[in-house]
Amino acid sequence: MLSNNLPLSIASTVLTGDTIEAVRHSPSFHARAWRILDRWALNNPTQLRHMEADGEIILLERLLIQQELEHQALCSEEGLNQQRHGLTEHEILTLHGVSGYL
Repeated sequence: MLSNNLPLSIASTVLTGDTIEAVRHSPSFHARAWRILDRWALNNPTQLRHMEADGEIILLERLLIQQELEHQALCSEEGLNQQRHGLTEHEILTLHGVSGYL
């Protein structure tokens, strides 16, 4: 399971060190973005590498948007209520129309 890994450990095997450091040291990104990036690296490593090759800024912008979408869905009153009723993050994101895929 992803939660057993150190943050960005999966993404570190797919992306360049410069990109990982940009994400790690930017105040715009927090733990949710790190989990998203690891999930993308696990599920779509080739597509993630291509996005990075198209430009680090494109990848970082997409990550920032995804972080905000997931944060809104999971931290909304409805999302928190769904968590209390035992729904997983994936289920909550799906119910809110947020794709977890790259």
